[in-house]
Amino acid sequence: MAEKRVIKVLIAGKVMTMSGYESEEYMQKVAAYINSKIEEYEKTDAFRRASADIRHRMLELNFADSYFKEKEHAEELEQRLKDKINELDEMKHNYVNSQVMVDDQKKDVGSLETKLRESEKSVTRLQTTLTEREKTIADLQAALKEAGRDPRTMEPVIKKEPEYVQTSIEDLLGVNKAIEKSEKAEKPEKAEKDDKAEENEEDIAKNEALEHQKKQEETALRLAKQSEAFRSTRNGKRRR
Repeated sequence: MAEKRVIKVLIAGKVMTMSGYESEEYMQKVAAYINSKIEEYEKTDAFRRASADIRHRMLELNFADSYFKEKEHAEELEQRLKDKINELDEMKHNYVNSQVMVDDQKKDVGSLETKLRESEKSVTRLQTTLTEREKTIADLQAALKEAGRDPRTMEPVIKKEPEYVQTSIEDLLGVNKAIEKSEKAEKPEKAEKDDKAEENEEDIAKNEALEHQKKQEETALRLAKQSEAFRSTRNGKRRR
């Protein structure tokens, strides 16, 4: 517990004893404040003409007025301080929420970057596949050009093409092989027939050759259309 102090102070020209638990410096400030107020009031005629008792009452009233005004001002300052503290707390809360949002956005950015890398890999794979397809189509076109002389030159391409293209090529090869087999079987018979039969056989052979050539042309045309449809489908996917 603080020690109670007793000091001598001068108020209104009189020495008075003041006691309290505050410091001596603080009590001297209180005495100086009272003296300043007395000097202020003594400048007015009403205060100087009043009796000593009235002067005391006037001083008490003025001190009470100053007290309540200062108290009201202190309360206003305290309320303003509380408002500032509340604003600061709200700012801290908003800052924390903003940090959470930033962290979430960073996670979203990381996820998007991962998806982007995966998409780039997919694009690379698709480009590689496209290059291989273009090479396959070029091989198919080259083989189609050679098909007029010997359709068997397309055999290396069959394994590389889709099923519907393989079937068409195999049909072309099957027709060619059937004709060759038929021609071989007919050779002994041609030697035994008379001249008229030989002429008929020649006509038949010519018709078969023409029919064979027609089938080759139809098959080649069908392959070209299927290849064009395959290319158009691929280009449509690329544009999307």
